[in-house]
Amino acid sequence: MANGKIELKIAESDLEVDPDCDPEEDSPVAYLSLPDHPGESTSGCVKKMLRLSDLVDYEGADIYMDFDAAGRLIGIEILA
Repeated sequence: MANGKIELKIAESDLEVDPDCDPEEDSPVAYLSLPDHPGESTSGCVKKMLRLSDLVDYEGADIYMDFDAAGRLIGIEILA
């Protein structure tokens, strides 16, 4: 992606894709790709992942921040 765009994807539980998922327990996931994110086709682009609640006193949805090898924030995952 690395084209200066921000992209938001929301994935709902899907029994056809994952027969083990439980729609009542599995929450939707949102992923915000930031301008420096290399895109879906690049495997291993995330070199470090930090959970927001590990950094600050925070209660709420699980939020994970993805960083590349240069330490740039490239994506944010939100688990509702």
